[in-house]
Amino acid sequence: MSLGQDLAALGLAVAANEQYEKDESGCGVYPPSAAVQARNVSEVQAVLRYSREQKVPVIPWGRGSGKSGAALAERGGIVLSLEKMDRILEVSRADMVCVTEPGVILESLQKAVEAEGLFYPPDPNSQAICSIGGNLAHNAGGPRALKYGVTRDYVLGVEAVLPTGELIKAGHRSWKGVAGYDLTQLLVGSEGTLAVIVKATLKVIPLPRSVATMLAFFPDEDAAALGVQKIFGAGLLPRTCELMDGPTMRYVSPSAPFKFPEHIGGALIVEHDGNEPDAVMQDLARSGEMCTEAGAIDVVAAQDEAQRRKIWETRRMTSIALYNVRPFKISEDIAVPRGHLVTMIQKVREIGARYGLPTACYGHAGDGNLHVNLLFGTAEERSKSGAAVDDVLQAAIDLGGTITGEHGVGLAKRKFLAKEQSPQLIELQRRVKRAFDPENLLNPGKILPG
Repeated sequence: MSLGQDLAALGLAVAANEQYEKDESGCGVYPPSAAVQARNVSEVQAVLRYSREQKVPVIPWGRGSGKSGAALAERGGIVLSLEKMDRILEVSRADMVCVTEPGVILESLQKAVEAEGLFYPPDPNSQAICSIGGNLAHNAGGPRALKYGVTRDYVLGVEAVLPTGELIKAGHRSWKGVAGYDLTQLLVGSEGTLAVIVKATLKVIPLPRSVATMLAFFPDEDAAALGVQKIFGAGLLPRTCELMDGPTMRYVSPSAPFKFPEHIGGALIVEHDGNEPDAVMQDLARSGEMCTEAGAIDVVAAQDEAQRRKIWETRRMTSIALYNVRPFKISEDIAVPRGHLVTMIQKVREIGARYGLPTACYGHAGDGNLHVNLLFGTAEERSKSGAAVDDVLQAAIDLGGTITGEHGVGLAKRKFLAKEQSPQLIELQRRVKRAFDPENLLNPGKILPG
């Protein structure tokens, strides 16, 4: 019998392998030996027990929207899809929590809690297609992380299946709790290498009743970065503060819903929220003043929800629009201390010039998370891009930053982890992995370098 037939004999829903051989990372095509769409916790347990008995790797799969290749079956084995476990089990206004299965689309969860006057802030750019399970696996961020934090900050408890097939419950339903080691937070961001999360209890907060957005245009990135510093220096905390460099705006403007003026070298999208519309508008106006002091050429405040949508649609289409410049690209999600944003952009341009590559930088200026894009004319050029990528990541580390701010390590960046972390720290993480998965069957080869 084939592996797929074995799994079907266990009553599992076996799916076509082709659906799960690649994701959004661009890391390549890795056909699994079999794929299962789990419909409940018992089926997740059955797959992991089979994996242990037969010594077959298991690779957890959310929706395939990841950028690090963490869901790819690099070594074959069973892709364990959780997309059918897609129920929102509870939204509690009394406890200010929601309980969800991992296959729920993030945007669906956000709409469900907002219907109750509540707010789940994490907002990665892929919110319309990414799953809660994938967000938990990668500790997803997004523009609102500046004010509200990342996924980890909203996870109170999880139920997870260990590589043995054992179901564990970690964390709590209460907003506070400090008993024992925080295994909940250890599992969040572990990219499916330690356990498979099958249920999560998430903290939600009151939904802000008012949101106001503006777009500030600057002659260059230096002035835009100064605008960021002045906004924080004035004691303001926007919920988002997004930066786009000059090349990004030039590349995106032809197809963007919101058109940029010519001869602009930098831009900020700044957004404030709160419960009192007048107070929110005052904060937005004050941020606008700080941008003007920093040298902004123009500051445009969205007058209605339609204008807000145009601004954010422009930001969200940035990554795709860059393919109009060159057909291949690599996007690195490095993060640096906020004061080094401009230095990092300058270093990226120097690296691009050295290798003859156009570059574009944009991202979450408020917390120093930049999406650095290297653009290539051919697939062959992209395949030989290792030195350029290495230089970008090393520049981020040299500035006190990190090789990944929100996409994770997966297989895309595992060889670079040793640049950021010491051998002792990497070995400690290997020991943690062995404690959970001594036979190295759950998502093997991800995160840690060989």
